[in-house]
Amino acid sequence: MMKKAIKISLILVGLILVLNIKAQDEQAVGSFKEVVLNMTLSEVDSIKTVTITATTTENGKEVPVAGETVSVFVPRMFSNFPIGDITLDDTGTGTIEFPSDLPGGKEGILTIVAAFIDNATYGNVEKREEIHWGLPTDYLPTSHRALWTTRAPYWMIYTLSVLLTGVWGHYFFAIISLIRIRIDAKRKAKAEYRI
Repeated sequence: MMKKAIKISLILVGLILVLNIKAQDEQAVGSFKEVVLNMTLSEVDSIKTVTITATTTENGKEVPVAGETVSVFVPRMFSNFPIGDITLDDTGTGTIEFPSDLPGGKEGILTIVAAFIDNATYGNVEKREEIHWGLPTDYLPTSHRALWTTRAPYWMIYTLSVLLTGVWGHYFFAIISLIRIRIDAKRKAKAEYRI
């Protein structure tokens, strides 16, 4: 009786989970509106400006997206470096000044991203552009030894050498000890049995 109750409850829980997932999928499919993000990057008198324009389609006409917030950031290795948030005006346009002191690798190339993030109406939408607005940098001098370079630091080489010598030394000691035990056993056998 108890086994039937457990089986029935497991089947009911499975059905509830499946129906819940199906309902969420159906809700997510038609819940977000389409939006088009356009990004214009301009530089006037060494002032770099990012201009965002967002439009959506309603009844076959393009309508500007007003009052929404668009985040502008630069992707980095482990996270995004935020530049700022733009609130779009009635024409669906917003601007932000871009900093001029960001490092951009060896060639100074930056990827600038404008995105709606977790927006209730439009979901997650982003626009990416690459441009030479970063400061060209070279972080890896040829004589420098570090964990992130192709040349390992000396302390790591010494530590690894000592550890590997210790491990292989124990292997050789064990092999030599086994050989000595065998030789001693043969000597004892010859002495006892006078072979």
